[in-house]
Amino acid sequence: MKTKKNSSNFRLFAVSPPGLEGITAKELSRLGLSGKIRPGGVEFRGPLAVLYQTNLWLRTANRILLRIAEFRVLHLNELRLRIARYPWEIYIPDGLSIKIRATCSRSRLYHSGAVAERVLRGIEDRLGRKLSEEGPEVLIVVRLFKDQCLVSVDTSGKDLFRRGYKLGKGPAPLRENLAAAMLLASGWDGRSPLVDPFCGTGTIAIEAAMIAADIAPGLKRSFAFEAWRNFDKDLWSELRAKAIAARKEISKPLIWASDHSLEAIKASQTNVKVAEVENLIVLEQRAVKELFPPTGYPGWIVTNPPYGRRLRPRTPVWEVYETLGYVFQRRFPNWKLVLVSPYRNVSKALNLPLKKLTSFDHGGLKVNLWGSST
Repeated sequence: MKTKKNSSNFRLFAVSPPGLEGITAKELSRLGLSGKIRPGGVEFRGPLAVLYQTNLWLRTANRILLRIAEFRVLHLNELRLRIARYPWEIYIPDGLSIKIRATCSRSRLYHSGAVAERVLRGIEDRLGRKLSEEGPEVLIVVRLFKDQCLVSVDTSGKDLFRRGYKLGKGPAPLRENLAAAMLLASGWDGRSPLVDPFCGTGTIAIEAAMIAADIAPGLKRSFAFEAWRNFDKDLWSELRAKAIAARKEISKPLIWASDHSLEAIKASQTNVKVAEVENLIVLEQRAVKELFPPTGYPGWIVTNPPYGRRLRPRTPVWEVYETLGYVFQRRFPNWKLVLVSPYRNVSKALNLPLKKLTSFDHGGLKVNLWGSST
């Protein structure tokens, strides 16, 4: 099936968690797109089909922004007049409210609140109506840096990590896009066995199953661009149909997820069912000391052990690390271990040589992603 082309070539920006921009850039490359890595994301270009595809397929991005305008501005009244020139009627349909997120740095216009207020007034001037700032909203992002104003509209709506499958809840859950980034950075090939001995609500296991089966992460949700005046329903239906057809059928389990908590396993069971990946994942209530390889050939352990900062695990944190290191060295020869931790001395605790793969924020903590170097 040949995808329809759109003549417009949009400036787009995939917003990524700091530290994960390179992984998002590689995802774009796998979609046949080239981008430039910037702090906080990746710049790229494309028609409506690309805007739709990146929302549908990117696993590590937070959202996709469409660049609407870029200009130099020194005065608030000038800002209002410039904003009113752009076709906001395309992106803000009747009945939707607006939210403006403004930042100012090294600019004559330094008050973000005043900037946001003038942008709102400029959009209202263009639309000829007052806009509400409550209820369902369209996000407008305004960045002033060295008097250069960059204005973008959010194309995604809810954050892209909200896949729609996480109905089972648990404490300190790992965001879906962070779990996907861990898997992509680990080098897991999507075919070898994968084990998560601290599965929590099953996020790493589910993201791994979606990667292995080529399941588009955006299939179970809606997007802000679906309400736009220029929304191409036929093109969107075509791209979704292609994504559904791209799913690989895998006949046997590939991922083993366990946790000492029965409540966590029950939450994981709910989420795995909603994600429709039950055939790929084996869930078990099991302590890490009871962990053994599920197959006769090597694979990856990718996991998010307890930190002991926001949660209080039953077993002291360092004892958990020591147990994991002991189990890995003695029972998992030729396997690879990748884990996320806020601790610098995690290698010592595990008694394993580790290398830092990347770092990112998780729940307000700066954490590192570590991988076994052997």
